[in-house]
Amino acid sequence: MTNFFSDCKAGQSLVIQRYITDPMLISGRKFDIRVFVLVTVVNGKVRGYMCQEGYIRTSSRQFTLEKLDNRFIHLTNDAVQKQSQDYSKFESRNKLTF
Repeated sequence: MTNFFSDCKAGQSLVIQRYITDPMLISGRKFDIRVFVLVTVVNGKVRGYMCQEGYIRTSSRQFTLEKLDNRFIHLTNDAVQKQSQDYSKFESRNKLTF
């Protein structure tokens, strides 16, 4: 097992991530869930407000591990998906409401 922390110095930032190779899919495509939350602190009292509405962003292409460099398969970011020829092919603006 590799020790990822052995070269990390005190006070240094470190990002560790692992790509999920078997993600949950919608119609064979990747997705992310967007929910809006407002957190306020007034006189030391913390309150959170969650919006009842939200949405799911989808990718334009079917998920596969064969093409890891294809951002239209692996990223759901709207700025990326808008460049795909399949943008809005399955859902309007690659978004679903819940």
